[in-house]
Amino acid sequence: MALREITIRRHARGMEQNLKGVYHSIKYRYDEFRNMCRVFNPERGYSTTTVKEIKERYKEISAKLAEARTLQQLLRGKYKAHVQFDPQLQRELEEFYLLYKKDYRYFEQNQSEWEQRELRKQRALEERKRVFQVLPLRILPHIKDVYRESPSLPSLILCFRGDSSLLETIKKKIKLGKRDIYEEGEGELWVFLAGIKPLEDSILQHKLLETFFQGLNGGIKGVAFKITKGEDGREETLRDIQQAIAEVKEGEIKIL
Repeated sequence: MALREITIRRHARGMEQNLKGVYHSIKYRYDEFRNMCRVFNPERGYSTTTVKEIKERYKEISAKLAEARTLQQLLRGKYKAHVQFDPQLQRELEEFYLLYKKDYRYFEQNQSEWEQRELRKQRALEERKRVFQVLPLRILPHIKDVYRESPSLPSLILCFRGDSSLLETIKKKIKLGKRDIYEEGEGELWVFLAGIKPLEDSILQHKLLETFFQGLNGGIKGVAFKITKGEDGREETLRDIQQAIAEVKEGEIKIL
């Protein structure tokens, strides 16, 4: 046998041994990897350490699987005359490739859903915190003054919350009468409109949306509170409005 032939055969057998080594490594590490991916707590998610380890291990395993495929291609092609290819080994490697991929997708899906859920919780918490932000200073004293002169007067307290540029747009659409007032807060615009003709909620909502939100694509929401007497204009009313607007979807106005 020529020296070149011996060298090629030795090289082919070396690759065959490398392939078997990769296979055993992948097989040996699978159960632990699967358990790491499958032990998921819906309340706490995966720990930061587990997330990092799963990603690192999958990256390593992917590299090993890519190496195995390269070796298989060489042994099936260029060196097929020098080794006896093991189809069982090939099938098992493909099965492990699919198993690792399936478990990693399970991990990714759970982690993504948990992160989105936590993000929604954080946003809801921030929104709830905003409910208890500083109340407008001038609205309540102004309402008391108005109802001191007119004890029974149908009026509206409006609160808009959203992007500052959109609040500025809303402000420009407001036409204040002699007894009306508006006040700006952090991310909010408060408006008191005195002597408003009483309307059914659905009609009032439609008119407010048409007047203030037409041409705006989200980014702002509102609440309208109907009052008829001075006692309605109190701090608890404004807190109720702030509480209610936290639950309103962007682009909508809720009537209280």
